[in-house]
Amino acid sequence: MPHVDGLRCVAVMSVLLFHFGIPGLDGGYVGVDVFFVISGYLITKIIVDEVVGTGGFDFGNFYSRRIRRILPALIATLAATTIMALASLTPSDLVAYGKSLVASALSVSNLLFWSESGYFDAASQTKPLLHTWSLSVEEQFYLFWPAFIYLAFRKFGRKGLLWSIVVAGVASFAANHFAVTIRHVGYGSDLFFLPHFRVFEFAIGGVGCFVVGKLPPSRMLQELMMALGLGLIVYSIISLKEGMVFPYVNAIAPCTGALLVIMARGSLIGRALLANGVSTWIGRISYSLYLTHWPVVIFVGQFMPATAWVFRFMAMASLSLATAVALHYLVEARFRHAGARRAPSKIIRNVLAVSGGICALGVVVALSNGMIWRYQYFTPGSLLQSVTAKESTARPAGNIVASQAEAFAPLGAAAIDAGKSRRFEDIIAACNIQVLQDKTRCFRDRPSQVLLFGNSHEPDAFNAFNRIYGKDERVNLINFGTVNNCEIVFDKTRFSSPTPDLACDQRFKTLNSGRFLKGISVIVYNTHHGFDPVARDLWAVLELVKKRNPSIKIVAIGSYLQTTVECASLYNRYRTYEACRRQEFVNYHNPGERENSPVPQVKSLDYLYISKYRLLCGGDRLDMCLTYVDGEPASYDQHHLSRNFARHLGERMAEVHREDLAKIGLPVPEGIP
Repeated sequence: MPHVDGLRCVAVMSVLLFHFGIPGLDGGYVGVDVFFVISGYLITKIIVDEVVGTGGFDFGNFYSRRIRRILPALIATLAATTIMALASLTPSDLVAYGKSLVASALSVSNLLFWSESGYFDAASQTKPLLHTWSLSVEEQFYLFWPAFIYLAFRKFGRKGLLWSIVVAGVASFAANHFAVTIRHVGYGSDLFFLPHFRVFEFAIGGVGCFVVGKLPPSRMLQELMMALGLGLIVYSIISLKEGMVFPYVNAIAPCTGALLVIMARGSLIGRALLANGVSTWIGRISYSLYLTHWPVVIFVGQFMPATAWVFRFMAMASLSLATAVALHYLVEARFRHAGARRAPSKIIRNVLAVSGGICALGVVVALSNGMIWRYQYFTPGSLLQSVTAKESTARPAGNIVASQAEAFAPLGAAAIDAGKSRRFEDIIAACNIQVLQDKTRCFRDRPSQVLLFGNSHEPDAFNAFNRIYGKDERVNLINFGTVNNCEIVFDKTRFSSPTPDLACDQRFKTLNSGRFLKGISVIVYNTHHGFDPVARDLWAVLELVKKRNPSIKIVAIGSYLQTTVECASLYNRYRTYEACRRQEFVNYHNPGERENSPVPQVKSLDYLYISKYRLLCGGDRLDMCLTYVDGEPASYDQHHLSRNFARHLGERMAEVHREDLAKIGLPVPEGIP
């Protein structure tokens, strides 16, 4: 079926061009779903033909062929990627890589990446094996699908096979619908990574095995199916965007399109577009091309971060093709057809033994604390030992004890994890809106009741205000608990959250209580991108709160820097925290956030505005922004402030806004240097 190889070409090229950053192909990730449909069709056909033809199924032979087809090329990719990871990844990324290496070798990387998705999930550009999630899903499909088909045949006979596959697909799609309807926290990651939400895509391909033979021999129908199928795939690639709910209904078009293309095997359009020499050749190497392209994307980004995109694209395209050709002809093709020349059982034993060795290596890497000993010999991920020559000599604003020229000491993975956890060191035992009756944590009799309100940056505001008022017996700091993952709905005078996860509904119910609001003196609002359109609902909440209790004063703290990768990783790569304020690594720096905000309440509400840029940069200049204090980075990740840095922000607030804080009714800060 040459046109199926051509369809593989379409699938893999859509994924590659999407990952290479080609504009207008935001939905290129649907190429993976096209692969799922192809696998569903071909694997179901293999199983059904044997089960119906012989009345049984040789599971050993099936898995032997799958192992020879998949594992050798995967193992070679893992080995080569590990060498590059040791040369380029910073300590925390290397530890994460070790975990993904084990998971990829065991075909469970989709479960690992699913478990990691959340608050401190590292950016995708630091995960060279992220693309193996789809291979794991496919391999898990191979594990259960043969038994499912075999048991369905034994129970219902040949006529029951089609309906069994339809039921499996409908159940999977229903699981998608249920998850989207309930909208529990993290449901997007569940849909994307967990295999049972993908079964309906494989089932669509499986259904095709039973339909294709019953189609009338009509040339017009063949051409119509091919044109419609390709149109649906192209439409999905162009129209879908990252962040949309997926798969669910958004996967129907590309999956249906893939099935139509597969069934249109007699189409002249398909013969011209898909069965030509170039398309079929790319289709035949598509597995190797998929395996190699993402590590190439990652490592080109690691070593060429500031290079113009066109040159990075040329490097990614040429290296992906060269490594894929080598992998296909030297490994994939040789092992795939090795059964006729050598004992399959011996090959499989050797392959599984090497896979076990890869797992052991992954464990060593994961437990290595990031191999910080490497810095004695080279700087991982940097072609240069440092970037001193490119650094600005400008001195950051604010009180700073250490010098930017202090001796470099690499941050190990354990130190970075500890730094991220320290953000919550004080907030864990502090008062929050869910434990207001706990007199050991909440001091409701104090004259100044301060509510901290925001998204995942709310702890930064707490750490800053805790530095100012943590020991002041006149002030009680109350944490709302962040609004992340809380859906907010409004009527004319009230707001609420229907989200039961994370107690969003109960926390917003308390915030909406007139009795509670009557006791609040000040609300401190701190949200990343807090003056941008994404924060409209939060400003609407502040407006309603102010209407409910006009005496409440509002403090709105602005945003700070956001880097393309974690600041701690930039420090490890470039041996200086100044890398965290380098223009090519900063993707959010908005000193004019308040003046340029399109949110109406930003202009209409009365509040005390505290600009981090004024306090920590001395103004608008990026190269003047403070990126560390007392040897600790401004952020261990991409934008959440470290504990010490947030406390330093509190000191700067007390220094610059001393009178402003007093004017809104808070005590004059005391004992702050």
